Amino acid sequence: MKQKIELLKLALTGKEKQFTSGSINRAIVLLAVPMVLELVMESLFVCANLFFISRLGANAISIAGTTESVISVAYSVSIGLSVSASSLISRRIGEQKPKTAGITAMQVIYIGLGISLVISITTCVCYQQIVSWMGLSAGSINEGKLFCQIMFGSTLFIIMRITINGIFRGSGDAALAMRTLWLSNGLNILLCPVFIFGWGPVPAMGLTGAAIATALARIAGVGYQSWYLLRGKTIITIGKAQLLLVPAIMRKIIKQATGGTLQYMIPASSWLLMIKIVSHFGAHALAGYIIAQRVASVATMPAWGIGNAAGVLTGQNLGAKQPERAVQTVWKAGSINMCFLIVVAIAWFFAARPVVSLFSEEPEVIGYSILYIRFISLAYILLGYTMVIARSLNAAGDIRQVSVLYILMFYLTQLPLAWLLGIVLNWGPKGIFMAILVSELVLAVSCIVVFKKGRWQRIKV
Repeated sequence: MKQKIELLKLALTGKEKQFTSGSINRAIVLLAVPMVLELVMESLFVCANLFFISRLGANAISIAGTTESVISVAYSVSIGLSVSASSLISRRIGEQKPKTAGITAMQVIYIGLGISLVISITTCVCYQQIVSWMGLSAGSINEGKLFCQIMFGSTLFIIMRITINGIFRGSGDAALAMRTLWLSNGLNILLCPVFIFGWGPVPAMGLTGAAIATALARIAGVGYQSWYLLRGKTIITIGKAQLLLVPAIMRKIIKQATGGTLQYMIPASSWLLMIKIVSHFGAHALAGYIIAQRVASVATMPAWGIGNAAGVLTGQNLGAKQPERAVQTVWKAGSINMCFLIVVAIAWFFAARPVVSLFSEEPEVIGYSILYIRFISLAYILLGYTMVIARSLNAAGDIRQVSVLYILMFYLTQLPLAWLLGIVLNWGPKGIFMAILVSELVLAVSCIVVFKKGRWQRIKV
């Protein structure tokens, strides 16, 4: 027991940086614990945010959900850069080249800053046209005007936070990425009720207050990351030499990041189109779907943390020329994930109704939410392997293959099947949720087949 406690402390402090030798299980724990806790905080943030906004009514949920779904497309840029940063930096750390890793990190930051400024300004200025296309009524757009502008304007900081955390994870400093998210999301949870409902001298600002709280929290997160980088406390070396622009490395980053960005845009854009399909059945169905999708994703956040850990270990082991160790890591992490998600699926059988009832009192909304959760829980057995394998293929540099798998899942299976079952055959939301389940199973089986072929072990980055 004492050894387990010491291992947990070591994982939380992030003091150990060597993961390419010794026990694989120990390496998984040291990286997975902070990544899981990081995403647990993300889960708490999503639940808290949704809980506070849901007090403002179903219309507020629709406005916030629609805005967030648009921002999730903008996230694709930061996800792409994060994937590229983790892949390249983990490989350099595995090769024991901290100075080259530092140069790479700075090029990632420069690219991220330039792109995020363009996205933030564009979406803030064109917010009305964007949310109108998404299907919000004129009344909803007017009600959520300031909310949309502030949320879109602060996209700059969320993109930079995700990007820089990708740098930290690639270097093996998962504990720092965890602390960043805990600071940012913890602050958001504290500020949300203050600005939404008012407290002391702060007036109640409703949806606008939620946006202000989120923006302040995002700024604080990036501020903390910048302060830590400037102190030079990471394994990555950042000095004057690393601050120079290096076009050759930038081109490599952009090439990989483009693949990662397009990869993430596939599910993000699918989410937009799915909202349009579900909205065909009215506001209650849409609110039920948004609530269920959020709380279901919250429950699987720890599993994504294990997947992220497996990805970093895969990159570092390939950099250290140990592909067999990388393979063992993926299968072990996948087994851990599968066991965890089976427990989650069983828990949802009992917890679905009380959980979704926290966010809505309308029976119809609750019914749609429970229906979705019960369908998606059936996919959890194989979903654990999907998360680990997808992250590991990305870390190995096989980003294009994962993109192809996502196209198969979302555009060739999920969306056409949802339209066919839900609208053409008139099965309603039940048909849509069934299509989502089928697509998850298709992706899981495809990921396992691609991984076992082993092509990813021979890719150079």
